[in-house]
Order: sequence, then C-alpha cells, then structure tokens
Amino acid sequence: MLLEVLFHDLQDLAQIRDKLNPIFNHLGMKLSQPTEKRLPGRPKEASEAELLRYEALWVDTFRGLRDGNPEIETEVPAGSSMFIKRSGPGQEQLYIEGFGKPPRVIRQPKFSTTPDELRSWRSRVQKEQDQFEEAMLDPAPVRAKVAAIPSERRLWEALKRADNATRVRRIYSQSNIWLKPRLEFPGGGFIEHWPFRRILYRDAEAFCLAKLDPRYPGRDQRKSGDYRRVEYLARVMAGLTVRLAPSTAVEMLRKMKHTEQCICWRCLMQIAPRFPISLARYLAEGNWFR
Repeated sequence: MLLEVLFHDLQDLAQIRDKLNPIFNHLGMKLSQPTEKRLPGRPKEASEAELLRYEALWVDTFRGLRDGNPEIETEVPAGSSMFIKRSGPGQEQLYIEGFGKPPRVIRQPKFSTTPDELRSWRSRVQKEQDQFEEAMLDPAPVRAKVAAIPSERRLWEALKRADNATRVRRIYSQSNIWLKPRLEFPGGGFIEHWPFRRILYRDAEAFCLAKLDPRYPGRDQRKSGDYRRVEYLARVMAGLTVRLAPSTAVEMLRKMKHTEQCICWRCLMQIAPRFPISLARYLAEGNWFR
C-alpha cells in the first residue's frame, strides 16, 4: 500500500521549532512512502548532519514528554494544507486538510471496476489535487493559534528510572502522544510520521545501558539537570537511530565543530557549542517556543 503525500507548509524557524517534527518538514514536495512499519536501514556511514537531525528530533521528543507544548500564536500561510492519497489493494482514499477547514476523507466508491467508473474516479482525484495545488499558490500569511499538546511527565519520570528493556518497552507502549510513531487521522487511517521513535522500543536494552555511563547526569538535582538528561538521552537515541554506539554518538556530538557558516538547528537557535548558552539552560528558561 502506498501513500502519496503533498504538503504545503511554508514555515519560518520559530514555526519549525513548534512542530513535533522540526527537521523533516516537506515544503511543497510530493512523496511516496509505504505504510508498513519500517525502521531506517543501516547507513554505510553515519554523517554528522544525519546525527544532528536525529539529535534535534529526540530532544524535542524527550522535552515534549517532560513538558508538553504550550498553546502558541504564530504566523502561518493561509494555504497550509495536506493532501494524501492512499492506494493499494482495495479502495483508494483521499485525505485533504486545508487551513481553516475541517479535514475531508474521500473514498473510492465500492465496486468501481468498469473502465468508465475508474476514469470517473481518476478524474475526481485529479480535480481535487488541482484544486489543492491552486490553493497553494501565493498564500497570504495569517495569525493562528497552535493548540497545546500535553506532556506525559509520568512516563518521562518512569523512563529515567527504568533499568531494564521490559520496563522501557512498557513505558513506550503506554504513551499516547510523545513516543507514538504514528499520526492518526480523524476519519481513520494513519501515516508513519515519526518512525524514528520505534528505535526506543527496538533498542530498549542499549538505552538502559547508556544510563550507566558516567557521563549520564543522573544525579544532577539542579533545575537544568533534567534538561541535561534530555540532551544526553537524545544523543544516545540519535546514535542508536543511525546505528552508532551510544558512547560514540555522545562523543561525536559533544566534540563536533560548528563554523560561522553552520546552519544546523543548534546554530540557528544560537546555543552551544558555537554560542555560550547551553541547551539545558535554553530549555530550562523556556526558550524552545520563543
């Protein structure tokens, strides 16, 4: 089964930070991806850029698990929308979400097997897509509220205490928000929007072992201590996501050099290592959404 996805979401840096998936926003790109569960394959060599991307995603995941997202007001293009075509065995289905409009789910009529019926359905699909793409042209930005997303603080505290793979996997399975890999649609169906989160379940034992490393700030009781744990565990999981040993990933990210031309997520947020403020302090001061 395939999903054809067309996103239109022209966002600035502040808006990108506000998303659960701040790095992999697809701006006007048409994608095809299978809906079955699929973990990232083993790369030939993990690049620094790839490791940094997953560090950002895991920071946002663990930060969200701990704190949630506040309701914010931000500027978005009026045409922000999503067009998804699901095809495969059985009936095709369209999911269309336009800014300020309720999502629509359009299903192919049952028993549409004759050439005329199939042509009629394809014509309707093309018409819907043409209308969607037309609405994407030159959208006027508007102010809009982004709903708050609650934390799952209980699970974050349990994750810090977990000392074996079984407990980590139980915590993962209990999550309804921040550790779920799927984005589920109101009319049924889903898209594997955060597949990297499955790595926590897969490598639960390695996650526990990484907390035994003396570099893990497990006893730091300062206000920023929990955010130092967020950073460390995000680096561990970034490494596991790209099939690197946690200790290797932690050291690579800690020692990574950032030039003045660097536009990685850390440099765009003006935090360490290139800037004086640490990520832990940045998060403790509530700057993730400012």
